Amino acid sequence: MNILIADDSKLIRENLKKLLRQRIVDATISESFDVTSTIHKIDSTSPQVLILDIQMPGGSGLDVLSHISEAPNNILVMVLTNHSTNYYRDRCLSAGADHFFDKSEEFMKVIELCSSLHI
Repeated sequence: MNILIADDSKLIRENLKKLLRQRIVDATISESFDVTSTIHKIDSTSPQVLILDIQMPGGSGLDVLSHISEAPNNILVMVLTNHSTNYYRDRCLSAGADHFFDKSEEFMKVIELCSSLHI
């Protein structure tokens, strides 16, 4: 499984990577920290799963969702954010995100969901 973690927090990226590697031994995990590098990684590595933050340097996760919607792909997008209001949930899901999780309360749900995928 090819996973891209897009979050401006190095600590979040490292924790996600560590937990994912414990559960999915054969996963290829790459990282990005801003909108530009995230879009570049999507285009160059074709991830199957994208774990996406909303607030990032150079724009937002919504910009990334817009980019993804412009090209045919099969990326499973999980938004993982501290901005878990209904406003952002609705915007992200209508922009193409498959799942929307609150970082403070649902962090492990991302790991569980990735572990359950058979991609």
